This record gives sequence, structure tokens and C-alpha cells, in this order.
Amino acid sequence: MELEGRLLIDGRFTPGRITLEGGRIRAIAALPLDRTLSSLPIVAPGLVDLHIHGYGGADPIEQLPLMARALARHGTTAFQPTLFPAAPEVLGPLCERAWNAAKALGPGLASAVGLHLEGPFVNRERAGALPPEDLAEPSLAGLRAILGPATGDGRGVRTVTLAPELPGSADLIAELVRCGVRVSLGHSKATADDARRATRAGAQGATHLFNAMNSVHHREVGLAGLALLERALTAEIIGDLVHVGADAVELALAARGPGGLALVSDALRGAGTGCDVFHSHGRAHVIRDGTAYYPPEGARTELQLAGTAMGQLDMVRRLVQRGVVGVEDALSMASATPARALGLEREFGVLAVGARADLIVLQGRELALQRVLVGGVDVDLS
Repeated sequence: MELEGRLLIDGRFTPGRITLEGGRIRAIAALPLDRTLSSLPIVAPGLVDLHIHGYGGADPIEQLPLMARALARHGTTAFQPTLFPAAPEVLGPLCERAWNAAKALGPGLASAVGLHLEGPFVNRERAGALPPEDLAEPSLAGLRAILGPATGDGRGVRTVTLAPELPGSADLIAELVRCGVRVSLGHSKATADDARRATRAGAQGATHLFNAMNSVHHREVGLAGLALLERALTAEIIGDLVHVGADAVELALAARGPGGLALVSDALRGAGTGCDVFHSHGRAHVIRDGTAYYPPEGARTELQLAGTAMGQLDMVRRLVQRGVVGVEDALSMASATPARALGLEREFGVLAVGARADLIVLQGRELALQRVLVGGVDVDLS
């Protein structure tokens, strides 16, 4: 199979032809420059989502295959199913259940490349939309209850978000690094020094930059400021332009470039359904312009941010159409950067000989999705 178009290679469009065989990219060749570049479709790597709780009416615990199918149909071909916090003795079996489902995903579905645990070892004062009652104090015993037996791929945990300022977090970071689990810093009141110590100990990410962390102050830049400075941290950023405003996205891009920012959806199960109201984890959510909120309840009279109802490709379009990020950078932030954050840059998020044939084809200024291939097989977009 061959495809022609503007190939996204090393963050820039190059007119070329790509040959697929056996589910892999077999060859890439340049096209002569005697054609109008803008007339060619964009051929980019499938998108990779580091942080997503649900999609298409499904979530990782109950309906992971449906979630993976819906994601593939919307251009995300690899993802980290993200679990909400729970007591460690509860979360461990949930991880095992989700990972068993992930390993059984069949062809034509987005690949689950490991679980992301958003907690439970985070700061209650920066819980945000996470239920505070489900958080836990950092402890090695709690971590072991989650990770389970240290054999094989265990329970599939690839990334853990934690707050580095909490007592006991240093021991957790050391153990997670020893086990080969990626540490991301978030839902935190960490100072820059707290975050710097965690980074030197092996932390590699910052969970949804600017959200659920202290604001940057000129005398104490905190975790957010350090994530803008520290190249060892890949910073997630939510691209609905509600969780993070356009100016802050531009600030982050100026500081880190597309190679340091991973565009994540932080989507909930109502994303990709077209609904205005949905329920998740026993709570009602309302959707306004692609963003999910908790409705007013009790003494709270305003909507509260809960997550998003947008996939990565929707966010790429929004960022590009509002002039915040260029097409090449936005697509790179949603594919190459997250794949590299997971150490999977030779397999996912890249157009290179030998990589998986996970591709998206986009057409026109609207970036209309024309085609998705997962492992070289066309996904039914109808």
C-alpha cells in the first residue's frame, strides 16, 4: 500500500510517498516539487494520548474495546488509559482488570500502551476534579498494593501522577523509577525546589501544566514554572483553550517548544458522543463547547471544571484555527512528543522506516479526517 502527501517528518511537512507492508512503514521517498504543496493531503502519525479517562461513551474499566475503537475513528491510535484515584487495595485490582482488557485489544483499535494513574498519592489541596475522599497518603505499602507482583508486565502501570511535596513521596519516586514506571508531577502545591528534587530523582513529566498546581509567581515559580524551564520534564497541556488560555499555551510553547509539550485530551467518557449531559463515577457532567463541567450543587453555584469532551484531533483543529499553534507543531505535540515521553518514539508517533503503520490523513484547512490506519489496516470512519 502506498500513500502520497505532505508527510510530517521531524516536525515539518515534506512532500513524499510512504509505502506500508506487514503493518509497518517499509519505505519513504520524496516527491518532486512540481506539484502544489497545498493540494496534497497531510499524512501524519496517529496521535498518542498520555492522559484520557474515557471516550465514545466508554471508560477503561468497563468498556475499553469500545473506547479504543472510538479513539481510532477520531485519529488517536495509541493511548494511556487513565484511571481515577481509589484506595490502593481497590485500585490494584482495577489496574489488573483494565490491563487484561488492554492486552486483548484486537486489530483496528487504538493501542493501549500502559495505564496512567492520576493519583491516589496527590495533594488534597490541589485535588481539582479528583474526589478527595479517594486520595491516599504516600506509602510503599500502598504502592505495592497497586502495582501487585513485580513479574512480567504486572498490572500494566506505565505512568503515575503524584505530588512530590507530600511526606513519603521521595520513597515512592525511588521505587517507581526502580520498577521502570514513569513519574509525572501534578495535583500538587510543590515549590520549584520540591519539583527540582523530584526531577533529579527521576520524575519525567508534569501532569496537565498549569491545572491543579500553584500559579507561577515571580518569587516562587512552583511546579508550573519549573516545567517551563526543565527539559527533563515533558509537560502535558490540555488544548481546549479553557483549561489553559491561549496566551498561556503560547507562553508554554515559547518556553519549551513543541518537543517539550504533549497535547493531551484529559477527556471523559462523554467525549466523542455529541451529548450535552453524561454521568461518570456517579456524578453528572455537562458539556459546554467541548469542555466537561460538574453542574452547580450544594453551596457551589457555578460550574466546576471536570475534564474535556474533546479528542486530540479536535484540540489540534481548535489551536490551529484560532491561530495559537501552527499545524506542524500542533500535530507534533499530539504524536511525536507524547510517544517520546513514553520511550516509544521508534514505534509510535513517527513516520519512519520500521515504525508501526499508524497514520492519519487530513485534508484542507479544516483538517478533515479522511483516513486512519492502525497497523496498516484502514479504520472504518463511518
